[in-house]
Amino acid sequence: MNLLKNYNIYLLAIVLAVLINIFSWHLPFFWDTILTSTITQYFFEHGFQNLMVPAEFDAGHPPLFYVYVSCYYLIFGKSLMAAHLSMLPFTILGIISFIQLLHYFSFSKKQQFIGVILFFSIPAVITQHTLVSYDAVLLSLYLAALVSYLNNKKILFAVVLIGIVGITLRGLFCLAAISATIFFISNNIKSSSNELNGADRHPELVSGSINKMNFKSWFKWNLYFVPALVIIASWYSYHYTQTDWFFATPSEGWSEQRGFVDGFGLFKNGVSIARCFFDLGIVLLSFLSLFYFLQKRKLDTFTLLWLIPAILFSISFLPFTNPINHRYFLVVYVLMLFPVIQFLSNRRIVYTVLTAIILLLGHLQIYPVPISNGWDCTLLHTTYTIDVKSSLYKSMTGRLSVDISKVGTVFPMNASRKQTEFLDDTVKMINVNGIP
Repeated sequence: MNLLKNYNIYLLAIVLAVLINIFSWHLPFFWDTILTSTITQYFFEHGFQNLMVPAEFDAGHPPLFYVYVSCYYLIFGKSLMAAHLSMLPFTILGIISFIQLLHYFSFSKKQQFIGVILFFSIPAVITQHTLVSYDAVLLSLYLAALVSYLNNKKILFAVVLIGIVGITLRGLFCLAAISATIFFISNNIKSSSNELNGADRHPELVSGSINKMNFKSWFKWNLYFVPALVIIASWYSYHYTQTDWFFATPSEGWSEQRGFVDGFGLFKNGVSIARCFFDLGIVLLSFLSLFYFLQKRKLDTFTLLWLIPAILFSISFLPFTNPINHRYFLVVYVLMLFPVIQFLSNRRIVYTVLTAIILLLGHLQIYPVPISNGWDCTLLHTTYTIDVKSSLYKSMTGRLSVDISKVGTVFPMNASRKQTEFLDDTVKMINVNGIP
């Protein structure tokens, strides 16, 4: 019934999702999705066998996403279009789940429309959906898990959690955030005019203070985490029997990203996390979410939805040497839209338009050398993947007659065109990163 009543909102969302996916069909693999290309092509060419890949490709992630994308090659043929097409179901799942969350909390149709526009205006969100990115899939599954919980769909909830831990190591952090979110919002949602709408579907949400009944309910929901935890534990146990390591790979390409930081590294990671809430237009979402909190003077549901994963993700990323990227916080960016939409809904439409424009202008926020950029979270990267790399290759191999295998460069330029564009060219440049 929800779908029928709001078909125009859902139709807009699905049309935008399809258009974004069609736009991405010609885009080569870029940044960390090059690893996805490498592994999925390996599975396509050698079969799934024991689900293991050569050590130089193995970053320790579970194989579910790679298997899923490889199946699209088997069905549609190995092509960039097939790879990007595999993202469409999750793009649709993500935006529909987001609309369902807005509907659950009684946001008006106008607010839902604003939500859809802002969802795709976030540079990191739309860019990750144009890449073959498991982080975009993680976002969709996280939103779907919240919808399943709020609508009391326990079996669906358990299935979604399996998907979350089956695609990346960071899925475990998402499980922790979802569990904490269930605990705190089940003791926070009260019978207010905006939130009572969910009472019939989820009676324990309309509670008062923390009590034994709420704790018991939270504990029961945690039982639905068990299948996901058992499956992921089984996978890593099996992975250990094949590789002799669990999470910290001895591979030269990954070992530096699986260690612990020192004091200075902890400070740098803190700066990196703070930057993730500033760059690429996110500063506006951060400011409006903070303003909403100060205005309410309490941690209400809309603040808890984004604050809990923001805190838990940050704590989880802080101690490790793995670089902290903007895409790790996609879930937080989207959930920030709840207080942002509430803030905008009582103001003239021009404020919503300006918010969307400022977010879209985030695609153009590029730092000069030597400051790093969140290239995989801005559509400006397409100038490199479409124009720069192909033009450089043509120039070197054509007019200049350069032996590509003897050229020094750094990531991601050192990837072969087979990895990025599915061409037959397997020649790589030399990665000189860190070499004097």
